[in-house]
Amino acid sequence: MLCATVLGAASATPAAASQSAAASRVHAGCARNAAHATKRKGASARLCRSASRSRVRHTTKRRAPKLRPLKKRSARSHAATPAESTPESEPATAVAQSATQRNAATIAAVLASTCQNTELTPEAANIGLVRAAVLCLINRKRAEAGESPLVTDAQLEQAAEEHGQELVADDYFAHVSPSGETPVDRIRGTGYIPNPGDGYVIGENLAWGTYQLSTPQAIVSAWIASPGHLANILEAQYRDTGIGITPAVPPSLAPGAPGATYAQEFGVIVH
Repeated sequence: MLCATVLGAASATPAAASQSAAASRVHAGCARNAAHATKRKGASARLCRSASRSRVRHTTKRRAPKLRPLKKRSARSHAATPAESTPESEPATAVAQSATQRNAATIAAVLASTCQNTELTPEAANIGLVRAAVLCLINRKRAEAGESPLVTDAQLEQAAEEHGQELVADDYFAHVSPSGETPVDRIRGTGYIPNPGDGYVIGENLAWGTYQLSTPQAIVSAWIASPGHLANILEAQYRDTGIGITPAVPPSLAPGAPGATYAQEFGVIVH
């Protein structure tokens, strides 16, 4: 089963509140992913996502720059002199070109790499390898779309791990916990959003699967096949990510079956 959401609000608004309610209704009824029908008997995985993607952002107001009145000049002063020239534009262009080249080289390096351990079944001893495999697969998909790779952030990883563990321990599967805690609440609690006045864009993908549907390849493939989850993966604004894997599933969703629950957080701080 999968869930996806994107949030970017520092305070609740009527619009955001109504979207959260709609998301809760969607989470209550998720359809089985037809793509998994031919998999091993007994294996299960499902797809669901929130009804809408919120992009409400908290932004700080900036003062308008003061404009200085132009001084009147004689007709002879209209021609630019060496002192009046603005060579700064050339270095700025060179810096932009250099950044573009570095980004292209980074993307090329990602595409040239091979993702390891993508068929591992998660267990306590290999969570680090599974997490690295998921990140590799996600960044490869971003590179194929011309997007920069995401970088692991310890605070987002903490939020992902804690949410995945809570899903299993409290036996539910949703972005919003039974107590009302949202992805923004969880991520803010880790300190990822440093100041109340900072703008941000935050997203979350969730998934669980059993047997061979619990591998990094199966989970990421299912995310990619879902437009809502793929939109999170390919969002150009995101810079950071955190991935949590719990080697179990919420008990009521797959009683007695081995499997894993995945949570991936996405984020960027907008100053």
